Amino acid sequence: MLISDLDPYKTTAPDPDYPGNLRTFYSPEDDVHGALVALIGAATKSLRVQMYGYDDDQLAALIDQALKNPAMYVQVTLDSSQAGGVHERAILAKYAHEMTGNSVAIGRSEKGAIMHRKMAVIDGVWRISGSTNWSTSGESLQDNELTVCRDALVCAEASRVLDLEHTAALKQMAAKRKDPS
Repeated sequence: MLISDLDPYKTTAPDPDYPGNLRTFYSPEDDVHGALVALIGAATKSLRVQMYGYDDDQLAALIDQALKNPAMYVQVTLDSSQAGGVHERAILAKYAHEMTGNSVAIGRSEKGAIMHRKMAVIDGVWRISGSTNWSTSGESLQDNELTVCRDALVCAEASRVLDLEHTAALKQMAAKRKDPS
């Protein structure tokens, strides 16, 4: 996939002088959902996601396929205050299957606050970030921004941050299993 493959999801074509490794989408004007589906659907090796609001069934289905793919590493980190919603619980119940080498963690930030980050790293070369929660309202009704960057160094830095938060959430989940009170 090339960064220009995302151009059909923009309402207006990017300026010719726009950076060649970036695309920014603005909801509700641009097709943020379509860009996310294209990017998540194109993942072949790895997918790291940290999301605050998460109830997009189509994206959840793509992530579920990735979780079931033994050739992919998938890491999903969700904020516990949002993951407890009815729709979110239904999505997460689908992730209960065997996930060899993959991981879903639900928790709070390392400092006990909400995990408000909305970011994904795909195949170590694509970073998705911005204010957009992965929900119908976040992608198509609210005023949000989604920036896509194709850069391995930017992705390496983002992956390190996502890995730290994921590890923190896994530790919180393990502590809860030991002491469910």
